[in-house]
Amino acid sequence: MLLIDAGNTRCKFAWWDKSTDSIQALGAIEHQHWLNDLSRSLKDILLGVINREQIEQTKEALGVSVASVQVVDMLNQSLAELGISVHWQRTRASQLGIENAYKDKPEALGADRWLALLGCHKAVKGHAVIIDAGTALTVDWLTSEGHHLGGWIVPGRQLMLNALGQGTAQLGNVPVEHSAKAKLEPGISTREGMLHGIEASLVGVVYEAAKLSPSLFNDEAFTVVVTGGDSEQLASHLNGSVCRIDDLTFKGLRLCADNEQ
Repeated sequence: MLLIDAGNTRCKFAWWDKSTDSIQALGAIEHQHWLNDLSRSLKDILLGVINREQIEQTKEALGVSVASVQVVDMLNQSLAELGISVHWQRTRASQLGIENAYKDKPEALGADRWLALLGCHKAVKGHAVIIDAGTALTVDWLTSEGHHLGGWIVPGRQLMLNALGQGTAQLGNVPVEHSAKAKLEPGISTREGMLHGIEASLVGVVYEAAKLSPSLFNDEAFTVVVTGGDSEQLASHLNGSVCRIDDLTFKGLRLCADNEQ
């Protein structure tokens, strides 16, 4: 079965093989790559990610989206041309043993965060702090009993770079690709100061979340779980024990499919 994670800046695709219960990452497509390139249709671009054999094997897909209506509409249309109907998952007040902390308006919690909570509860035993490093960096606290305690939302690496580049007169724009050189040390140029400072900000959020966690989990043990597109670099700068799981959202989608949610 095809699994789709439509985020703020790109769509990621994975294949769930029911016979082996394995999830295989297929690739990702940046939104701007096909929204701005009128020379190729989204259908043709999708065929570069999903092979013909997989298309013939499935007529349904499960998806989660925090993308714009335009992106979702174009995905639905293009996948329909390939004979695939997408069932988009929504945030609920409770599902698969998880209780949403947003009691008054549960659907306001991002669907990607909700699916990550579902995936984490299955993958990690005990209390967990889920760090999802993407366009935004989100933190969610989840007890071993499945109670979501709420979370934080802060700008991710790209948004911080954009804010500094666009909101100041002299700092200028720094491509996010240069962030691979970021270190937890003083910068000796303006560019280094921006990159290293952003790295320290993101790492600092994780450390503050971990510091707060004992009071939320009654001083019981917990696991810091790092996921998302920026998880590799973030995890490399975190001292101590962290658990990196790249495909939490897809694990959550797989559980929804398995339980016919």
